[in-house]
Amino acid sequence: MEDTDFDQRLRDLQREYLEFLDDEEDQGVYMEKVKQMIADKSKRLVVNINDLRRKNAERAKNLLETAFEEQIAFQKALKEYVSSIDPTYAKVQEEFFVAFSGSFGTKHVTPRSLTSRYLGNLICVEGIVTRVSLVHPKVVRSVHYCPATQKVMERKYTDLTSFEAFPTTAIYPTKDEDGNPLETEFGLSRYKDHQTLTVQEMPERAPAGQLPRSVDVVCDDDLVDKCKPGYMGMSTSRR
Repeated sequence: MEDTDFDQRLRDLQREYLEFLDDEEDQGVYMEKVKQMIADKSKRLVVNINDLRRKNAERAKNLLETAFEEQIAFQKALKEYVSSIDPTYAKVQEEFFVAFSGSFGTKHVTPRSLTSRYLGNLICVEGIVTRVSLVHPKVVRSVHYCPATQKVMERKYTDLTSFEAFPTTAIYPTKDEDGNPLETEFGLSRYKDHQTLTVQEMPERAPAGQLPRSVDVVCDDDLVDKCKPGYMGMSTSRR
């Protein structure tokens, strides 16, 4: 029953976000942005929270406070809207993402002020990038073939950085339920890029006599390799 209620709530939210994106009868700002995103072969749309706040204040408020549920609905709405404009491109890209700019109000924080009260929130962290890890592949879906039974199985993987509520096991299958060895079909498996950044509090913002504090930011997919150490700016993330 809870799953049904959750799915229905997501559909309702998705409809509201779709109305926001489909603004052809208004000024057509986001319709053009989505068309440009498709033309650039991108899969991430940058949305100004101020625009959402003007058109649907409740969604903007809930987006900042219950980021996971709202972003899932927003991304589904973006996928649906892309499908209505360019069905072929929507099939090519498995997922579409939404990034945010604009005023975050009390959700604009520094590594020092980032505390547990922001868990589940959409936040903007201001600081300097001091360290950038190498880009590593992260398995999203693995496909395995069993020569003994001639069957194919697949397994999906999620972790604490995923929108899914619960992370899956990290154990990579090497045998099926009957103990038959499995062969990984690397060409059919799916991976995504993964990188970790360290964002440090600006020295001039640190209290006198105290060292600047830092926080690690996880980047996936198209967000990797977007900045280098020394980059000064703001990172939008969900807790």
